[in-house]
Amino acid sequence: MFALEDCQLFFKLLCRLMLAVFLSVGLARFLWATAGPLWRLLWGDDGHQHVDQGEPGGLGRQSCIVLAHTEHVDREVEQYWSKGYGRHKYCGLRENAVSTQEPPTTCLSPSDIPLPELSDEQRYALSELSDRVSDLRLAGCRTDPSTLARYLRARKGNVSEAEQMLRRAAQWRQRYDIDRVFTHWNLAAYEQCLGPWWLSGGLLGHGRRGQPVAYERLGRCNLAKLAASLPFELLLKCDIVHCERCIAALEEDALRRGVPLMGVTIVMDVDGFGWDQVNYNAARTISRLVESRSLLLTEITGQVLVVRAPPAAARAWSLFKHLLDPGTTAKVEVVNAEKTLETLRAHIDDKEIPAFLGGSKCIDGDPECRAVLAPGGFPPPVVLSRFAALAREQGQAQAQECSAGILERRVLKTNSSSCTDCFVPFCWDRR
Repeated sequence: MFALEDCQLFFKLLCRLMLAVFLSVGLARFLWATAGPLWRLLWGDDGHQHVDQGEPGGLGRQSCIVLAHTEHVDREVEQYWSKGYGRHKYCGLRENAVSTQEPPTTCLSPSDIPLPELSDEQRYALSELSDRVSDLRLAGCRTDPSTLARYLRARKGNVSEAEQMLRRAAQWRQRYDIDRVFTHWNLAAYEQCLGPWWLSGGLLGHGRRGQPVAYERLGRCNLAKLAASLPFELLLKCDIVHCERCIAALEEDALRRGVPLMGVTIVMDVDGFGWDQVNYNAARTISRLVESRSLLLTEITGQVLVVRAPPAAARAWSLFKHLLDPGTTAKVEVVNAEKTLETLRAHIDDKEIPAFLGGSKCIDGDPECRAVLAPGGFPPPVVLSRFAALAREQGQAQAQECSAGILERRVLKTNSSSCTDCFVPFCWDRR
């Protein structure tokens, strides 16, 4: 789910769709999905109970399958890590995406980012908002013109609402110590370990209007399974790192080219997206991630192109999109495999479209451009185990600091004196 706040817009649509589908057909599918495999396991396809005995003195058919699967998983992990799949997912807007090992970091001169053309009314609103949040500026929060302009656009020029949103974002950043994400967070856990699998896709090139383009291999991800395998707080931390990298990459690109921040075109590849990814837990996880992204990636998405969609999904979109807000539907296109390349070429030059989607873009001869576009998929067990160990290692260190009173207890708008806002998994385990 590379989805920049990117997917903030698409996530909202997907969340509503998944909830609707779950309520309408989810129960029947759940009964079949659980009862069917259990019936076949116990009784076989012929209705007679049986147990796989295997060859005399051998491992048995199921054991052989497990061993073969384990070997395949080990090869996948070795390949993904050794070849650095997704290592440059935030470097794809640079002239040579794979020439540098260092991903974008916090912009040191945000005031130099050009602003789009503003009317006199918009300039007045920007000035008024700047005056209202002067206290945040003194506290070290980002209140540069480019940032303020994004929050104003998000609230359609309403200064009061933009101020409220900006203050919520400042509280969110303080609560999770986001300003120190690149210096004090365990990036080996929250960015690098799961990098080839989650979040998938990456930033790669620019569109015909000069807008940045991001790709998401949503069909390969299994958020439902991932959400059931990891605590939400760890997924949230991964997502926060992702959001900060995206903003850093977009601001770096704008400064280098001397242009304002432009709305990103998100290409959502849903090829392979199946019913196994549609459940309430996944929808709820998406909804909670959107809450964070709406504060961190405000007004970044320009357009969402959902490509290689199942024909039924594309047809359903064409029928029901009229029920949504016109501003939303104008930003979203849903097309099947046959119309994918035609749709992409309307927004992106053929030489910038990855070859696996029908264009001519390859990186190091790879049509999937996996050095930049993380291939996605469900992380193998060995990867999840390593991720949990890395996260817990930092959690224990932070918990010790909390116990020693080294870390500040940030209690936002509450009279509680407990460390309820501490973002330390080890602390949660001890409560």
